[in-house]
Amino acid sequence: MKPARLTAAALSLLLAVAARAASDAPPLGFTVSSAVRQREVEAALLALPSAARCEAQHAALTRAPHVAGTEGSSRVAEEVASRMGEAGLETEVVSYDVLLSSPRRVEVELVAPRPARLARPEAALPEDPGSREASLALPWHAYAQSGELTADVVYVSHGRAEDYDTLARLGIDVRGKIALARYFGGYRGGKSLEAERRGVAALITYSDPADDGYVQGDVYPKGPWGPESHFQRGANVYDFIVPGDPLTPGWASVAGARRIPESESTVLPKIPSLPLSFQDAREILQALGGSVRPELSWQGGGPFTYHLGPGPARLHVALDIPREVRTIRNVIARLPGADPDPAVASQVVLLSNHHDAWTYGGVDPSSGTTSALELARALGALARRGMRPRRTIVFGIWDAEEFTLTGSTEWGEEHAEELSAKAVACLNVDASTSGDRFSISAVPSLRGFFYEVARRIPDPKGRGSVYDVWRAGDSSNIRGYGVVAGETTAEPRVAILGSGSDYTVFFNHLGVPSADFLFDGPYGVYHSIYDSHEWMRRQGDPGFQYHAAMAGLWGVAALRLANADVLPFDYSAYGRDLVVYLDDVEALARRGGLVVDLGPARHQARRLAALALPGTDGGADDRRRRNEALLRAERDLTRAEGLPGRPWFRHLVYAPLPSYAAETLPGVREAVLAKDSARVSAEAGHLAQALRQAADRLEAVAGR
Repeated sequence: MKPARLTAAALSLLLAVAARAASDAPPLGFTVSSAVRQREVEAALLALPSAARCEAQHAALTRAPHVAGTEGSSRVAEEVASRMGEAGLETEVVSYDVLLSSPRRVEVELVAPRPARLARPEAALPEDPGSREASLALPWHAYAQSGELTADVVYVSHGRAEDYDTLARLGIDVRGKIALARYFGGYRGGKSLEAERRGVAALITYSDPADDGYVQGDVYPKGPWGPESHFQRGANVYDFIVPGDPLTPGWASVAGARRIPESESTVLPKIPSLPLSFQDAREILQALGGSVRPELSWQGGGPFTYHLGPGPARLHVALDIPREVRTIRNVIARLPGADPDPAVASQVVLLSNHHDAWTYGGVDPSSGTTSALELARALGALARRGMRPRRTIVFGIWDAEEFTLTGSTEWGEEHAEELSAKAVACLNVDASTSGDRFSISAVPSLRGFFYEVARRIPDPKGRGSVYDVWRAGDSSNIRGYGVVAGETTAEPRVAILGSGSDYTVFFNHLGVPSADFLFDGPYGVYHSIYDSHEWMRRQGDPGFQYHAAMAGLWGVAALRLANADVLPFDYSAYGRDLVVYLDDVEALARRGGLVVDLGPARHQARRLAALALPGTDGGADDRRRRNEALLRAERDLTRAEGLPGRPWFRHLVYAPLPSYAAETLPGVREAVLAKDSARVSAEAGHLAQALRQAADRLEAVAGR
């Protein structure tokens, strides 16, 4: 007998009942009684963020450029500290002296087959007064090697290892040449290191309209994409080896700290590099001869056929970009925990953003800073009403993130012992919004937690909850470097953490569970002069409703972690993902003809996958033991000795590639790629031991 089919109306009713039941259930980690209080706190919080106040605050933060190490950055740090203090938080400005750089001379000239001056400023737009700022005229990369040279040009597509391999197969020698590479398809530092390895004399990166310009849609000011004259500033530094101050690699740059000579740094580039606009790059591309691009993916958005060279396009490049030690300023603001148990009250939920920008920081990072200040104001107001969180909430608004994640790294290294013992999680909002689609990278144990949080936040456009819009969309992460790996479910996509933002020291170095999230959207003016208040007002978030929504979402997530009876980490999700990662690296080994034994690691991953969600039953002592285990479990996945070749990165499950994309099981995977059987065996053993330690710890408090 066939089961009766549900009518559309009946199905809709069932879904509504299920959704209501889910909304009535206590949030993860809360008892029924404590959930009542939590709902009151969240309702009070969500009533406080103001879109109008966000717009005014954003205008104040972005009124002038504020590159790290400049007076503009100091001004913004003072502004942030003042607003945090007014909100009632315990606020301090923490300074470090670190290696930065700034441009003194940037000249590029096409000398053959015809002369043309390049490295031109971005075009001033009547609609955006900030685009006339003369101090932002030069295209440059921080830390780029100064020098002067003349050489033929080779077009290298995105400048990845596989692109150079393609050129080699075609018989094209890049040694001693100037490589012209498109942005995207990897991080500029990774492109530079690959160019160094291939013997390239200098690297030029440019913004192709196929990636972030008119091929994608209308350009600014009519649309969100980059005009032909925009260029992408940024640091050229190898922080996937070790981030932070290049002169204090692995230790805090505090007064009296040992500093290495620049010549000993493994993260500073050894070749000149700079960015150009497509307006300039097309002059070079159209002058190139040689072979036609080898495949369609090498053809960019220019209305002409892309050739590879080398020559006859020939460039003269002259760069003077001195490196010097300057002072940076982090703003640290605390809302102390109110739990009667000092051990609980002193635990820390870290809310992370940075305040320095390459220009005005309309999206990156001032949208995030705006939401942070609005959230701080709301939390301060709740505290004055007697709604202080159980655990301590700390805002870290960092300086010099844009150089090499410097402010957060130095602070994290300085406070490593305290954070290792007390940090519950790091919730990083680099940019709050460039659109209306929620996008997140996070540890697997926080996936279910964020599904619940997103269900709690109304979508400002009236499309249901943030979760509803998230699930209905394509969940693409336009800006982020995270990639999806692990179990496949019907839930919205959560990427895994790579690098490129301030959670890195807390997650990859200290083992603090982390997440990085934003409201995403088309954003073609990244690191350009057009990343401004006017762009945000016209394109990214007209009305600034998503800035306010982010303050609410960030706040609900923070308060749930700060107030939970039992920390809401789901390590069974972690275990399921680990099984997928192990399958993947085992298949990689087979393709390379290596025999690997990942059985012990797989057994431990399955133990984690079998764990139940942490319960809230039992007395205070049971919950304390459970919380201690949950607090330590991510740390168990790190190894003090770190990864081979880059010991600063201690996490054995995740590390960034030179592209900033996430690499899973990095120790084992890199040994497999090196075809080093002995190293594979050793790294697989370290991984199995780490997983066993986490599984033992969590099973012990689950009563198993």
